[in-house]
Amino acid sequence: MGTIEKVICSLYGKNSVGSDPFDKVLDETGRAENVVRLGHRLGRRYARCTFANYEVTDEQKQRPIVNRLREFAARMPDLLRGGGGLMLFGNPGTGKDHLVAALLKVAIVKHGLSAAWYDGGELFDLLYFALREESPAELKALIRLLREPHILAISDPQPPRGELSDSQVRRLRDVIDKRYRAGLSTWITTNIDQRADAEALLTGPMMDRLRESAGKIYCDWPSYREGRQAGW
Repeated sequence: MGTIEKVICSLYGKNSVGSDPFDKVLDETGRAENVVRLGHRLGRRYARCTFANYEVTDEQKQRPIVNRLREFAARMPDLLRGGGGLMLFGNPGTGKDHLVAALLKVAIVKHGLSAAWYDGGELFDLLYFALREESPAELKALIRLLREPHILAISDPQPPRGELSDSQVRRLRDVIDKRYRAGLSTWITTNIDQRADAEALLTGPMMDRLRESAGKIYCDWPSYREGRQAGW
């Protein structure tokens, strides 16, 4: 390492830019509380999702992906340190949210990482109403919830109605940018499997921050829902 690099490293060490957020983990009580909050947000269907109850119906395509995500789960703190993320693409019904729910529980319980999950439509609704009502306190509280956890997972970040307003896009972009600069991890699952469509949805710069250092998983198998038969 050259002289300039050594000087920079000494000037911008931990004491001047803050400690790595992944050095501070949840205690046992914090893990239990976070799992309960996560379960409430995920809802009844996904609250109990784990790797053990994820049903593999296509050994050739699904098994390698599940094994890759299990390895990711085991090494999560090291892989996420510095802002690493995760993106799951693919058609509806391939179990993307099930897999992310399973990963989030491993993150909390095994590794002590704080985690939050939001449905994209609900998140945009929360931003929409906070901005419409011009409620600074409500908006500030929501932004804090989005900015603080080690991991923020967003499912299918598409607007629930029409196009996103400039204010909604700007607020979400600011959250992702601040998480990016703080070295925190942001995950998304999306039914969009084309890069151009994803960039058009979230804007290029925002997607660029999400993609950097992110594991990109393409869930290329038939919908699980289509294969299920009604029990009556």
